Amino acid sequence: MRLPGSPPAGHSSPASAPGTERCCDDPAALLLSITSLSHGPDGVARHGARVVFVPGVAPGDRVRVRLVEERGSFARAEVVHRCAPGPAYREPPCPWVSACGGCPWQHVAYPAQLEAKARNVRDALGRIARVAATRELRIIGAPHEWAYRHRIRLHVGNGRELGYMESRSHRIVEIGACAVADPLLSALLAPLRRLLPALTMRLRSIELMTNGRGGTVVTAVADGPYRETDTRTIVRFLDDVASVSGVHLAGRGWTRSFGDPTITVTPDGTTPSIRQRPGTFTQVNTDANHLLVRAVVALAAPAAHVLDLFCGAGNLSLPLAHAGAHVLGVDRNGEAIADAAASAAAAGLTRVRFEASAAEHFLRQQGLAGAELVVLDPPRSGAAAVATQLARLRPPRILYVSCDPATLARDVGTLAAADYAVDRVQPIDLFPHTEHVETVLEAVRR
Repeated sequence: MRLPGSPPAGHSSPASAPGTERCCDDPAALLLSITSLSHGPDGVARHGARVVFVPGVAPGDRVRVRLVEERGSFARAEVVHRCAPGPAYREPPCPWVSACGGCPWQHVAYPAQLEAKARNVRDALGRIARVAATRELRIIGAPHEWAYRHRIRLHVGNGRELGYMESRSHRIVEIGACAVADPLLSALLAPLRRLLPALTMRLRSIELMTNGRGGTVVTAVADGPYRETDTRTIVRFLDDVASVSGVHLAGRGWTRSFGDPTITVTPDGTTPSIRQRPGTFTQVNTDANHLLVRAVVALAAPAAHVLDLFCGAGNLSLPLAHAGAHVLGVDRNGEAIADAAASAAAAGLTRVRFEASAAEHFLRQQGLAGAELVVLDPPRSGAAAVATQLARLRPPRILYVSCDPATLARDVGTLAAADYAVDRVQPIDLFPHTEHVETVLEAVRR
């Protein structure tokens, strides 16, 4: 397959050779060499003293670019011509990749993605927290590059078009299939596009999930009240689409469920499963989540008493208890806590209990509750207030699970100021073809 911007086979030109100062006809275009991938989705180059961020490029690429935004210390640019693709560049397989923006690293070979993610974690800890790990463990790649998402969120337009939101835009991109989604989810796009105009109520967003039992679940957020006239349409949809086990709708002040909208999650492939209702959090990459859970359980040993903050439905709590620890799971979502407790009871796990509470409030009221290890897995925004409380309470060890290196580093800086050392750091890729990376960090009280 010929690379975009490269000459036809058998053709050579001095304009395409690395090091040339002319490889396109735009005299205003700058020639740049891409050195790395940024913490965002872009490639990084330098022009004089200024950092230039360029989308759609890979390390080693030589490109002509046009500046589209200029600031004091950095600029943003767009590619005019790819003069010489680097060894990490490849043709992205998804025809919607440039419009959708959900997988901005598809054009980067997977080993280079992993290298960039590990470096970005290290750089964030050094630049923001001013710490380095005693033991930085080799990044763990996802088991599968493609078709790994068990959950996707789609938007519904005013014309009832269905798709992903274009990057930095409100335009909806109507994809035909999603290269990173489980094929069961892509197969629902056509039936849903037939369903939407048949409904009298307007849906704002739709989330599709595999249910862990060979089928799928559809959940949606609606504008306005529920329309009873839509009941027959939804029941017919369930009858017609055999893979869908349940539909769950939510609007302001109301919810309606049809069929069985619960999902079943097995955290590490061996631990007893968790039954979750709609709206409770699950990791998007089921197979990579197994690797994450195993890493947390391994790093947690030999702790006998564990406090699991932001525990959700028990993705980490239940495996830790199954491994022999006494675990107290805390989360502000009462429904997730109820699901966790029910799953623990069904599995006969007696070493784990759960409490519905905001993590910061729990720490203020109950402290560490006898735990020698605190595990926390907060949302992307991090846990600034909780880090402050942990710095005050000073547990012997902390395992911080994060999907954002910047907020992780910010909170680790708080712990470092309280005389914690960063021992082990384990990056794990749950999100191939994006800049996002999961990290398990162990902080140890000096």
